[in-house]
Amino acid sequence: MRRAGFVAALELIVFGVGAAALVYLRNLTDDPGTFFSSRFGLGPLLMTVLAVWAADVVAYFVGSLFGSRKIVPRISPGKTWEGTIAGVLAAAAVVLLWNRPFLGVPLWSAAMAVLIGPAAFAGDLLESWVKRRAGVKDSGTSLPGHGGVLDRLDSLVAAATCVAAVIVLLVPLG
Repeated sequence: MRRAGFVAALELIVFGVGAAALVYLRNLTDDPGTFFSSRFGLGPLLMTVLAVWAADVVAYFVGSLFGSRKIVPRISPGKTWEGTIAGVLAAAAVVLLWNRPFLGVPLWSAAMAVLIGPAAFAGDLLESWVKRRAGVKDSGTSLPGHGGVLDRLDSLVAAATCVAAVIVLLVPLG
């Protein structure tokens, strides 16, 4: 992966910031009195994980079944516009249903819904770009068939960074 140069350094920065964001989101769930505690006591960390999973799964199935227009074939040849749009919408649906089902949509919830899907997609593309630049198919060997550990976490760390930023910047505004 060292052969990827600057792009690998960028990925490392995104991964580090994303890991810090995941820790921040996890710590929000420690206090049951916080605004983000859900009725299940799981909070924004689980919401983020579920939204990213929904985006990945829906994008894969819609892209496989209906995808015909490639979005960035030189970086990630399997990704289509149809799958990407469906994945973004799935992530937004999870976020909106998690935060305020049927009670109106506050600014912070709308921001998370709009940002989490594209952020997850961007994280996935960054990982694919690093692998293309390095000339490798997988980022590691610890998860055979899954592209490595970074492939499993790339979308999550990018999305967690956006969710943490929205919480810090917009929740105080209401």
